[in-house]
Amino acid sequence: MDELLTTKELSQLLRLNEKKIYELIRESTLPHVRIAGKWLFPKNHILRWIDENVQHEKDIMIAGSDDILFSRLLSLYSRDNKPESVAYYASIGSAAGVLALSSGKCQICCSHILDFETGEYNLPFLARTLGNQKYLVVNLCRRTQGLIVKKGNPLGIKGMDDIIGGKVRFVNRNKGSGTRFLFDYLLSEKGLDDSSGIIQTGIVDSHMEVASKVFFGEADTGLAIEYVANPMGLDFIPIRDERFDLVVLKELWPTRAIKRFIEYLDHDLVKKVSRNLPGYNLRDTGTILFSS
Repeated sequence: MDELLTTKELSQLLRLNEKKIYELIRESTLPHVRIAGKWLFPKNHILRWIDENVQHEKDIMIAGSDDILFSRLLSLYSRDNKPESVAYYASIGSAAGVLALSSGKCQICCSHILDFETGEYNLPFLARTLGNQKYLVVNLCRRTQGLIVKKGNPLGIKGMDDIIGGKVRFVNRNKGSGTRFLFDYLLSEKGLDDSSGIIQTGIVDSHMEVASKVFFGEADTGLAIEYVANPMGLDFIPIRDERFDLVVLKELWPTRAIKRFIEYLDHDLVKKVSRNLPGYNLRDTGTILFSS
């Protein structure tokens, strides 16, 4: 019969306190059994669980904002490092990415969240969401966000005033995305609390979807990064430059997988990949902007 470990014995084996053991039980990631009200842990299953997690952590799990440059870099990383390491990317929006990092669902999140009170990117939101967790913020790039319009801008759209005045049809981004934060911030600058006076034609999950809606005439304009206007022959009205950052928990920073990934994203590679992508600025690429 498989040897059964007590909570205390398991905490000594894993070098974790017993409180953390109970957290792992609640998350259902740790092999366990309850007998007569007592938690016990089959040792062979635990050792297999450790081996599986060691293998798993060679790969990089990333969640957060949608970005074409980052997506291309991840494809290159996976190509150059397979089969030892592969990068998995869940484009679920900046806010959801930070929450995924906080709950241990990913090792890195990417974010471009503009704070209403300070006008600062990422750091205030991270402070509120990650609380006492220790983390580092590394800049990947700066990007230009603006309005996507038809070629030649036939409606003469100049800025947010045209959208707020209900003169054009606007396609919005999903809540929790960095672009939606920017849109709400721009509304607040105009003294508006919501978008009730705007003609919205839908909500989409990516920059390219915004461009597609404008291209096919389903919307007159929408907020997106500059690049997506290019392949579809659309025009772009710049609104604001933003910071696109990577966030890593400090406890993961020294691990081999994270070190390899961060080192791979060196400035020369990012510069090469972004060469034909308009709207990117690399002046802070690779800079550690914050360490809690």
